[in-house]
Amino acid sequence: MFIGGDIINPINNYVVLYDPNGQVDTLYLNSDNKFLHYFTDFKKGIHSFVHGGKHQSLLLEDNDSIMMHINTQDFDGSLNFNGTGAKKNNYLTKLILKLEKQNSKNNLYKQDPQNFHVTITSEITQNSEDLNLFLKENPSSDLFEKIALSTIKYHYFTKKELYPHRSLGLISSTISKKIPSNFYDFRKEIVYNDKDLKDFYPYYNFLFPHINNLSFEQLKADQTICNLQSNNLKYTNYKLTLVDSLISNPLIKNNLLKYTVRNFISNSKSIDKSYILYQSYLDKSTNFKDKIYIKNLFKNIQGLQPGHQLPPIEVVDNKNIKSNINSIFNNTTVLYFWDNANRYHFENSHIKAKTLASLFPEITFIAININSIHTNAWKNLIYTKQYNLENEYRFSNPSFAKKRLAINYIKKVLIVDKKGIILNATADLFDSNFEKILENFK
Repeated sequence: MFIGGDIINPINNYVVLYDPNGQVDTLYLNSDNKFLHYFTDFKKGIHSFVHGGKHQSLLLEDNDSIMMHINTQDFDGSLNFNGTGAKKNNYLTKLILKLEKQNSKNNLYKQDPQNFHVTITSEITQNSEDLNLFLKENPSSDLFEKIALSTIKYHYFTKKELYPHRSLGLISSTISKKIPSNFYDFRKEIVYNDKDLKDFYPYYNFLFPHINNLSFEQLKADQTICNLQSNNLKYTNYKLTLVDSLISNPLIKNNLLKYTVRNFISNSKSIDKSYILYQSYLDKSTNFKDKIYIKNLFKNIQGLQPGHQLPPIEVVDNKNIKSNINSIFNNTTVLYFWDNANRYHFENSHIKAKTLASLFPEITFIAININSIHTNAWKNLIYTKQYNLENEYRFSNPSFAKKRLAINYIKKVLIVDKKGIILNATADLFDSNFEKILENFK
């Protein structure tokens, strides 16, 4: 049994493979950008494949030997499998792309609750029927059938959990009157500790908004005035408590706990509230490495409060000259970040920064690449889009810099004065209120 493949336009010289038990293998590309790995201790189930920040799941079962082909400029769209076990993985990849395209076209969240419910039910039925046709022509294992059906169901269950947020607004007092009585019947099908899906993106993608909604329902029941901004600590602590009570599988539970507290600490403007949630997290997580990670995140966030000096991170300019980040500021500056694996954000962030620079000429906007990338490859990306190299940098040590600056979300920005004193460390480049934030620092 083996897994291998080739990568066009590789972002770095290796891929990382995670098996269902979380074991890691780093596979290095040869001079032809190909890799090959023979299994000596094979574990059946969902494996995760990672290259340059991009993730992909694949199902490997006994006797499978798969070769994959990827072009990083269209990672998901170009992905193709060949060999024993290829058909089922090509099906799953195309199914996920199909589901994403369907929902981007039909403006689901603009429908009223009843029509939305009918649309979701109809699309689950249609895609399930398509799956049955595939299974008739391609006899497959029970595990594949379960994962394919779960892909469909959890994809649409996620849309149902998101609907109150996206369409009606969680704060609306009339939500319960608008939502059909059978709207949440799908929750009877949820399996909170599904070991076969513990590494599967559609499953995790569902659990987060689902836990959010259950927590909000509890918050509404407990609070006279239910406001997520003022009650955010209580609301997030409800999430941790629900995860702790509903989920016993340690891998699923610890991941949900970690990302929930990471999100809160990364965006909170109150160190005291972050500390309270941090302590609540420590009581519930059983993963030692996760606890160290969150402890270091909390420590770094403490050093990124307004009034603190920006840490002396080393950056590299377009002439390959290294310098302390605090030496590149001449006036109030917005630092925004981009990732090779997310070309959509790369372009949109630069467009957004250019627009904002015209509105705030007294503020400098500096872009920093957060990947380990060679100077020429980095410069070529920027040249291709004809961006100005003068305000473009990359981190000398991306891994250290991302941890020290708590860059967990690519849309995060840091606002500093000309001396590198932090003015704001929790802003979002694409937030609707970002211009109002900048008005305070003109």
